[in-house]
Amino acid sequence: MQKGFFLPIACIVVMVMLAFPVAAGQVDLREFGLIQRGMSEAEVLVRLGPPDHESFEGFTPNNLLLKSYFYFSETGRHQEITTVIKFKGGRVVRTERIIR
Repeated sequence: MQKGFFLPIACIVVMVMLAFPVAAGQVDLREFGLIQRGMSEAEVLVRLGPPDHESFEGFTPNNLLLKSYFYFSETGRHQEITTVIKFKGGRVVRTERIIR
């Protein structure tokens, strides 16, 4: 590896890490409204950060991956809200909010 190559790579890694929050936490209603059908997983990750939980449900007959992202509200809140983003083939097909 070239001597001057490490610093630019390290800077890029740090910028990517700062772009995503450490814990996803609750998705507020405004952020939820920004998620639309057809958005890519990357667009969702940029807007909401990494999910609290990710599940893989399998594949469609056309070999498209089915998966879901789950964002949970912070514990101790008066309402527990779970935001679910469902993907098929890397694109949003459904969004829902579950309030308990």
